[in-house]
Amino acid sequence: MGDGSIGKIGIRDVAAAADVSPTTVSHALSGKGRLPDATRRRIAAIAEELGYRPNANARNLVSGKSGLLGIVVSSSKETPFGLADFDYFIQLLSAATGAAVERGRALVVEGLRIGADAFGQVDVDGAIVVDPVSDDPLLDALDAAGVPVVTTGRRDGPPRDGRADCWVDNDHVKATESILTHLAEHGADRIGLISTSPVTSYTRDAIHGYEQWCESRGQERMIQVVEGPINEGAGVRAAEQLLEMSRPPDAIYATLDQLALGVLLAARAKGLNVPDDLMIAGCTDSQASAWAEPPLTAVTLNPEAIGQAAVSSLIDLIDGNGTVPEPVIIPTGIIDRQSTARAA
Repeated sequence: MGDGSIGKIGIRDVAAAADVSPTTVSHALSGKGRLPDATRRRIAAIAEELGYRPNANARNLVSGKSGLLGIVVSSSKETPFGLADFDYFIQLLSAATGAAVERGRALVVEGLRIGADAFGQVDVDGAIVVDPVSDDPLLDALDAAGVPVVTTGRRDGPPRDGRADCWVDNDHVKATESILTHLAEHGADRIGLISTSPVTSYTRDAIHGYEQWCESRGQERMIQVVEGPINEGAGVRAAEQLLEMSRPPDAIYATLDQLALGVLLAARAKGLNVPDDLMIAGCTDSQASAWAEPPLTAVTLNPEAIGQAAVSSLIDLIDGNGTVPEPVIIPTGIIDRQSTARAA
């Protein structure tokens, strides 16, 4: 510190190091006042070097904001499941929490919401809505209240108030085509798809990617759409429908790992060897898939990067004076495991 003692760096320490007043430091770091850009950059660099972090309470009093960001998993009667039950959401949430803290905010977590009262009496500056559903009442309510919103996954139409859309997502069409090609390159001739109901951009894109890939390869479409609770039992029932076809698939891609684990159970019940008789791949790469016997190949959506990008976009949206951040596309990958390692 300025007096040589060890402790928290304050605004006066930055001012002394930069040879300016504390007010100038405050204006430089908050983007206020009429300061040359070079001065702002110099003060910001000194503050960073000293490890200065503005007091959140003081900043919020000045800005009139709460410093709270909301995050909620949307749902509907057609999707009676919540990503809060999945490894995917836990990873996304953990990364989002860390990203919020790094920028002096706190994350308010709501679980599964169908209605408009997602955050009750909590005064959030903005909200992240995970996987919005078609005609999502939660988005309508947040838009009507003027709450800045970033979605992970895309809403099915523009914001109702005419604002530009702000979202973070993967290219699920490309990801689906990549895993199907991976299966084909490992020897699959007939690949089936098991998906949840297409009420989110993720499932709509996955189904579209599958149909587009089948058309390009001249392969028959073999799709089972799961309605109702999403669990291993639903995967078992969907796999049974595919495996009872006169010409059943020799590989199945499921859009959620819970469904892929159900496919594995169905294969065992029919005495099929995985991967020699049936290859299986899932999406979201849960621990259960990695620990299955055999371990399941999975598409990874990089939920940590999604959570970090969503928080960054939301804070930029809140602080951007009407400027809407560009959409962010997070790369996907394939975790290749034994369930697709068919012998040549």
